[in-house]
Amino acid sequence: MTTPTSARPRRRRLPWILAGVSAFVALGIIAAFVVPPLIAHRDAEAAYADAIAARDDARVEWDEARAALDDERAPVEDVVTRAEAVAIDEVKLYLDEALWEEVVQLVDEVAEIEQGIPDSDDAPVVEATEAPEDIEALREATDRARDAAETYEDGAAGFAAAAESLAAVVPRLAETTASLRGTITETADRLEEENISAESVTRIRMHSAARLAATSEEHVSTYVAQYAARAHEVEESQAAELAEKDQGDGLMEVRLEIEDFVRSITGAARVDFDWAPIVNGLGDGVSAGGVVEWQYSDGGYATMTLSNSVAAYWPDERFESLVVHESGHVITSQCRDMLLETFDGDVELMATAWAIGMGYTNTWGNGVDFYYSGTWPPDDLIEASKDCR
Repeated sequence: MTTPTSARPRRRRLPWILAGVSAFVALGIIAAFVVPPLIAHRDAEAAYADAIAARDDARVEWDEARAALDDERAPVEDVVTRAEAVAIDEVKLYLDEALWEEVVQLVDEVAEIEQGIPDSDDAPVVEATEAPEDIEALREATDRARDAAETYEDGAAGFAAAAESLAAVVPRLAETTASLRGTITETADRLEEENISAESVTRIRMHSAARLAATSEEHVSTYVAQYAARAHEVEESQAAELAEKDQGDGLMEVRLEIEDFVRSITGAARVDFDWAPIVNGLGDGVSAGGVVEWQYSDGGYATMTLSNSVAAYWPDERFESLVVHESGHVITSQCRDMLLETFDGDVELMATAWAIGMGYTNTWGNGVDFYYSGTWPPDDLIEASKDCR
């Protein structure tokens, strides 16, 4: 007969079970307080890392955009300086007005673009990328990094927009300024035509100043201003000369007609005109006097002085022939070698032969009677004079 084994009382396991449950609950409580902050810190670190990466990428974009803008800005100062040197107010009347206006407008556009460029000094200071330990400091650093990225992105966009605008406007400004300068000599030609009665020396000075204003690489503003001053002198000279021709005798328009006639037959020579009652002791009654002084320099120019009687009897063929004889002296400024070599320096012989060669055969005025007592120049000299036109 066996003795029954006694059963272990189950109630003795309860403390251990309770202890395990208590430990599990305690761990859960600890996790509830510890895990969420850890997760939050981890998320904050990830957000910080993303913000730093975005900031650094934006900074690279900012640097690249700024470098591209610097490339576009490199020629701006020289181009604008040259444009402002040409498009000055006092020269507007003596340049192509439409091109002048365009240059001024483009200069203003460049200035507006420059004013809209973001200030590089406003760029954020890049902080150390080591993450702060404290979660609040970490979040604050993340916000600063995001703000910096946004500032860099805005700056890069501003730089890119300015670079694109300058790339479009600055070359146009340079080309338009060059075109404007290129019209200076043409405008000077037009001014001379419009002021043909102005003294030759003023017109010559204007053209000399115009060439410098149009081609000089240095002191452009000085030369352009000088051109404007010379052009103004031409206009003043024109007004003074016209006033002198109006002597109150009703012959002003005839004088201008005669002057135009002389210019039409004397080639490229510039001619100034003076009018007086008596010239070379002639001018009273049915007589006429004329005298010419000429220069070989500056393309050749001359001053012709005629007696008022020439205008009074114009277009009498006698007086026409006299004017053509005097014109033969004017054109000598273009044919110095012919005077010296073919006519042995005899200015009256050359002027007489030249007038006959031009078809003016009235001996009273063409020099045959007055200088050579009715004897005509040799035919070969008359023929030779035809090469001077």
